Amino acid sequence: MGSKLFLLSCYFSLSIFGQWGRSTFSVGAGGGFPAGGELTSTSQVPDSAAFSASYEFRVFKYLAPEVGVVNLIPNIPQSGRYPLPSLRERVTLLSFGAHGILPLRDGRIELLAGAGGAHVFTSYDDYIFYYNAPRTIWQINGGGRIALDKRRRFWVGPTVRFSRDGGRPTQEWISLTGDFGFRF
Repeated sequence: MGSKLFLLSCYFSLSIFGQWGRSTFSVGAGGGFPAGGELTSTSQVPDSAAFSASYEFRVFKYLAPEVGVVNLIPNIPQSGRYPLPSLRERVTLLSFGAHGILPLRDGRIELLAGAGGAHVFTSYDDYIFYYNAPRTIWQINGGGRIALDKRRRFWVGPTVRFSRDGGRPTQEWISLTGDFGFRF
C-alpha cells in the first residue's frame, strides 16, 4: 500500500511539476533504530536494516517538498514456554514534508534540514504494536549530499530521520541511511 502511494505521488509530481534539474530521486540503505527508554512501545524492538527511497521537487532554491518511504526490517524475538525462532517483520514509514536546502561550494555540496509527518505501517501483530496501529506521527530529518559529476546529476550523502508520536506508549524511530540520488 505504502509503495503504491509513493509511486503514485511521484508520477503526479513529475507530470505536473517536472522540470529538468529541479527533481531528485534518491535510494538508500543503512540502519533503523527504535529510540526511547523503557516506557516506549518500541523499546523491545531490536536494531535493524533500513532501506529508503524519496522524491523531492525543488520549488525554490532553498526549499523542496519531499515524499519518501523507509522500511525497517527488525528480527522480533518471540518468547514462550519453548524456544521459538525470531520473526522477520517490517515497519514502513511513509513520510511527507519539506526541507530547507543550503547550497555550498557553488552548489556542489548541499546541507538539508526539514520536518513533516510519517504514516507508520507494521507487519507485526503482537502487543508491542497493539496501540500503534497505522497512524501518522511527526518527523524531522537532516543530512547532506555531494555532487559526483560536473553537471550535478548524481549525488551521494547521508540522511538521518527521527520520527515520534505524542501518544502513550510513545513510538520513536531513527533511521540513518547512505543515499544515492539522481537529479533530473
